[in-house]
Amino acid sequence: MRSTPAAVLLLLLAACAPQPLQPTPTRTQVFPGGVVQGRWVTTAAGSFALPAAPLDVDANSDVLEVLYPYVWQRYRGGERFATHDLPARARAVRARPEPLVLLEDGLFTPEVGRRGYPARDAVRTDRGVYWVNEEGLWRERERLQDGDFLRVLDLGGEVLALGRAGALRWPGAYELDLPKGWIAADAAADLYLLMPDGVHRYDREGYELGFFAGAFTDLAVGPQAGVWLLTANGAALHLTLDLEEAW
Repeated sequence: MRSTPAAVLLLLLAACAPQPLQPTPTRTQVFPGGVVQGRWVTTAAGSFALPAAPLDVDANSDVLEVLYPYVWQRYRGGERFATHDLPARARAVRARPEPLVLLEDGLFTPEVGRRGYPARDAVRTDRGVYWVNEEGLWRERERLQDGDFLRVLDLGGEVLALGRAGALRWPGAYELDLPKGWIAADAAADLYLLMPDGVHRYDREGYELGFFAGAFTDLAVGPQAGVWLLTANGAALHLTLDLEEAW
């Protein structure tokens, strides 16, 4: 039997060890280009297994961003090419236009590391990191506009901050009159809002361009990948950007 001091020392060493890659409960997630069921990724190119069921996934072109509570992994063609240990527990990953991770207490990018921005959501562009919270829309440390926002999306040269009661396009502080009660939002030149009755497509002026009816729980949109929807029973549905069934 080990002595009490030795046992205490082992416990202290274990507490100081790096956080392991922690799986999350098995569930189905969609991303631009495919679906993750548990730890299995399926795309048009085929399927491959992840080490464990991820917390969140996103994709930009041929790169899949895979997030665990304390680890961020990047895949291309089913092969992992980068891994980043995170300084705090993660919440979500955003792939477009440039990747970043939302932490419980800030943001993380490989080049800078942790940034202490209290963001609800964020998007990383060649013009800087835009982020939103209950105080407004920000670019890095500069507050651009007051407001209570939940989501921020890149529209190619502009960003769109979405709140419960409307949206703001920046630059220009152009307000869009969009419906309330949206479930999820994504963009690929146009805005796609998931509502209880289905997915709606809007141009950057706020005019509705299309609608696909159905009961869905999540969506993901990419310029090349089209629109991916998750049904209430965990099945994935693939649409074109014009909201027509792709297969």
